[in-house]
Amino acid sequence: MKKIIIKLYCMKKLLLVSILIVLRFTVFGQGTEFLEGKKWSDVLKTAQEQGKYIFMDCYTSWCGPCKGLAQNVFPQPKVGAFLNSNFVCCKYDMEKGEGIMLYKKYKDNIPGFPTMLVINPADESIVHKVVGYTEPDALIAALQDGLDGKTLAVFQKRYEAGERSLELIKDYCKALDVAYDQGTKEKIVRDYIESMPLDSLMNKELLELYLPYLNDAYSTQYGYVLKNLDKLQYWLKINRYDIESRLQRAMSDAVREIVNVTLAYTNADTLALMKTKEEKLKKLLQGVSVKGFGELNAKLAINDIRMNGDILALDAILEADKTLQATRDEYSFRPDMYKFMIEHADAGTQKEIIRKYLAIMQEKQDVADERSNGKVTLFTENAYDILAIGYYRLGDKKKSEACAKKFDEYYKLRLVDMKKMFKDEKTQAQIDDEYRQRMNDLHEKIGMK
Repeated sequence: MKKIIIKLYCMKKLLLVSILIVLRFTVFGQGTEFLEGKKWSDVLKTAQEQGKYIFMDCYTSWCGPCKGLAQNVFPQPKVGAFLNSNFVCCKYDMEKGEGIMLYKKYKDNIPGFPTMLVINPADESIVHKVVGYTEPDALIAALQDGLDGKTLAVFQKRYEAGERSLELIKDYCKALDVAYDQGTKEKIVRDYIESMPLDSLMNKELLELYLPYLNDAYSTQYGYVLKNLDKLQYWLKINRYDIESRLQRAMSDAVREIVNVTLAYTNADTLALMKTKEEKLKKLLQGVSVKGFGELNAKLAINDIRMNGDILALDAILEADKTLQATRDEYSFRPDMYKFMIEHADAGTQKEIIRKYLAIMQEKQDVADERSNGKVTLFTENAYDILAIGYYRLGDKKKSEACAKKFDEYYKLRLVDMKKMFKDEKTQAQIDDEYRQRMNDLHEKIGMK
């Protein structure tokens, strides 16, 4: 009998411990407690009574990352423990109910979805914000910074007051990262680095801060980094591949601008400006060995011949380029040169040249059509306009008009995708205007009504 009593006692104790464990995890291991369905005025009142900031999840029903937060982050016990103990938590669909009003109220602080706002209930001001899907530990750390006073508003106020310490710049940039405000971050970093002596870039911390914005091939900072590439690699132990990639990308953009502008404009002042820019780029391209610089230099040399209007010389160098592979850009640069030949070779004495480059463009379009399998999207090749011009210049009006109609057909299908991306009326009107202008220009060039 005594053994039975002891056994019952032990079972009762075990049951009690189990209940306490369950209660413990129920109370302390739950996820984030949101005030669901509450009016904003009630949320404010609750936060004021509890003396806490408000944590507001701003989401929409169609936002994938918002659903990711709801399913994978907010339910986690450690996230719930942090949010529930420090904030009064609420969430609103910014396109429904009170969310519409709150979006209008805070839209300047909501660059996208999801955005999580920390709000002072006393005056409804923004204390801190976190933008985008954020992993649990990173979210807790970002919000803790806000509670510790390391907020975007605080850093902005210190910055605007004239403080320019490196510590502030780094803290401000970190807060801007959390707020997903890369535009402001770039300006802050540029202004800071460009106000300092050039040799400050020999400081590894400053160089790494500036590297993401080393995108202007004409800047003195770009020239300095390029000139001191070996020193940066061996003295500071900076990854040379990373620096060269950034240098090449910036130079490629600069070369592309020169080619595109000189293809599109014949104004003497514009061409003179491009020539000045080109001379500066050539000095940089020839001054140091960087991967990709040889190809960019070749592009400028070929474009110079094109600008001189020497069709035979351009034809010869393009033929040589097929063998030498000095340029490999089949997406833009080479097709631009081929289009120029089709449009500007003499239709009386240089028909074979027109025919040659027209055949290249036709083959390129045929391959693109085969790959697309009849589905036309925003990225489907549509060179039917230049094909129409080429056939017209060769005297094949029937084929020219067929290509013009195909160009129109493809363009209209692409308009559908463009208007899905840009839904505001002003942008859509600009898209329609551009379409009409392109078609009018094409019809004028091939004598088509």
